[in-house]
Amino acid sequence: MALLTVACMVLCLSFGSVVGQKTYAPIITPYDFVGKITANTVILRPPLCFFTNLTSLNCTQDTCEIYLVPAIGSGVSTFDEDQNNSSILEISPYPTAFSSPTSKNYYLTRVGSPGNFTCKAIPGLTYFRVGSDGNCSDPNCNGILPTSSNVRFKYVLLHLPNGTVLQQTNWSNTISLVSPKSPDTINDGLGGRSAAMIVITTILSVALFLFLLLLLVALIYLSCSNKLEPMPILGSLRIRKYDTHNLKDPVPYENPSYEGDLKFSTTEVPPKVSIAGGNPELQDSVKLKSYKNYDLPEVDSQTT
Repeated sequence: MALLTVACMVLCLSFGSVVGQKTYAPIITPYDFVGKITANTVILRPPLCFFTNLTSLNCTQDTCEIYLVPAIGSGVSTFDEDQNNSSILEISPYPTAFSSPTSKNYYLTRVGSPGNFTCKAIPGLTYFRVGSDGNCSDPNCNGILPTSSNVRFKYVLLHLPNGTVLQQTNWSNTISLVSPKSPDTINDGLGGRSAAMIVITTILSVALFLFLLLLLVALIYLSCSNKLEPMPILGSLRIRKYDTHNLKDPVPYENPSYEGDLKFSTTEVPPKVSIAGGNPELQDSVKLKSYKNYDLPEVDSQTT
């Protein structure tokens, strides 16, 4: 009884796997990507856990590759007729696949090795973007799709040495690409703006106007009140008269840049100091004393 149950489970699993493979078809990726469908590109779910029975197909990782077939209009039936052709990779190259009324309206682009699409999802291979190569020129490049077209997709397993299709999925449902709008049809007036956007724009405009007005008033006020005059520089500009400290031949210096700071008067210029009985050899030693409220420590400085 137990053996019969196990046998039934094996048969059910095997039958379910086969049915799952026969009913598999490409779908849009379930991940929340931006631009899953654009005017000329589509992001599909890759064929995970589908092309796994390679041994029975006499297929190895080196001899077989998975390809995607995008087709529009008559390209679906045309590929079904051409799939047994050993030159399937060359008979409908991408650059001319949709260029004229006589084109086959399908092309094949490489997806990868079957070992990269096992039942275990591999990071980085959870989606496949159709059209990522742009306007390319290789026969099997991943070129963009015709703008605003209705496209169907199919994954196929190709045996590269003889160019035969060993296994394939069903065709996907029709996927309609986005139709771009003409710039002339876009409403750029207030009717094309939301109420929140109009309120925010109005508030920012009024705030900017008030800021500029206050800045202008402040500049006029400062200009009229003479507060824009340059600040006096500290240092010699704040001393009317000082000695040049040439002890051998000192000359009082009248500062032409004096700014009116009356910390020192002309009578408060430090007098010449005589040291060591007027010995000219020792005149370079100076002792500075404090004046008024400026209590400076006594410092002996030697100048050369």
